Amino acid sequence: MAPREEHVDGLPTGDPATRERHGEVRRRSLLAGAAWSVPVIAAAVATPLAAASGGARGRFVIESMLGGTWIDPEYYGASIQLRNDDTQAVSLPVEPITSGVVVVTFASIDVGAVAPAIIANAGGGSPVVGALPATDPTWTAGGAVDNGDGTVSYTLVFAGSVAGQGVTHVTFGILGSSPLHSGITVEVRATGDPTDGTTSSRTVTLF
Repeated sequence: MAPREEHVDGLPTGDPATRERHGEVRRRSLLAGAAWSVPVIAAAVATPLAAASGGARGRFVIESMLGGTWIDPEYYGASIQLRNDDTQAVSLPVEPITSGVVVVTFASIDVGAVAPAIIANAGGGSPVVGALPATDPTWTAGGAVDNGDGTVSYTLVFAGSVAGQGVTHVTFGILGSSPLHSGITVEVRATGDPTDGTTSSRTVTLF
């Protein structure tokens, strides 16, 4: 009587040549299965990186505002430094900020005729104040608006390029009442594009 053949997973194990052939088939099957799993893992790793690329945005942040009565006694003057702050960005380097707006709001009682701000150190007839940082040539004066609530807002417009952790300066003058008031409160708001959508604001006192 012939010896009984043993089977594992339906494959005969008695003949060495047969066992080797079947073993090779099983190894190829396992390797084929492993090869299919690689793209799945690669896709799972690549997805977060692609998502992070959309978060390379900084913030147009007001770092400082210095000023007081202008060299011309009819004007309030101030210099603002703004930074493209990348500390909250998802990925680096951040995109440069290429445009922005700063809105400076005064109490109506502190200003005279509602006229656009004067950008200093930008040529023409603008006053020059040596003690304050020069205005970058990328700033221009926008309009002035009476808000109808006892305040007047003045717009300063930026069009240039500020890289991550880079800074820009704007020095300006606002026509004031006569005589100028002292110790007045001013609100400053800044937005940039492209940024993460943050609006930077600061309240300062000009003397």
